[in-house]
Amino acid sequence: HLKALPDEELAQHVQPFLAKLGVVADERIASICGLFKDRCDTLVVLAQWISAFYLDVVPNAEEKAQHVTDAVKPALALLADKLATCVWDKPSIAAAIKATLTDTGLKMPQLAMPVRVVVMGTAQTPSLDA
Repeated sequence: HLKALPDEELAQHVQPFLAKLGVVADERIASICGLFKDRCDTLVVLAQWISAFYLDVVPNAEEKAQHVTDAVKPALALLADKLATCVWDKPSIAAAIKATLTDTGLKMPQLAMPVRVVVMGTAQTPSLDA
């Protein structure tokens, strides 16, 4: 049922669950619902995913130890620098990721997994540019 709802309607339904988590949503909420609704089977789970956009994220310790290694930290810093100065849209974010991969010689999984862990707390997320 969640997957079939328009993002704007789903955003209205998830608001009470976000409030319980201390999240005050903004104009991004419908887009964020669209990003995660295929991964969720309840509004509670959807609210937990959405909360990462509004609250501090604590990375899963095991995944952080596995993916955020000393070898990849320079690439994470380089990507952070590129993202800080790029236009915040999908093509620009994708270009920043591609440039980081080119500059560091890493493959996408070597960069994507650590970024996911640092940004969302887990390695299992939608694509980076999304």
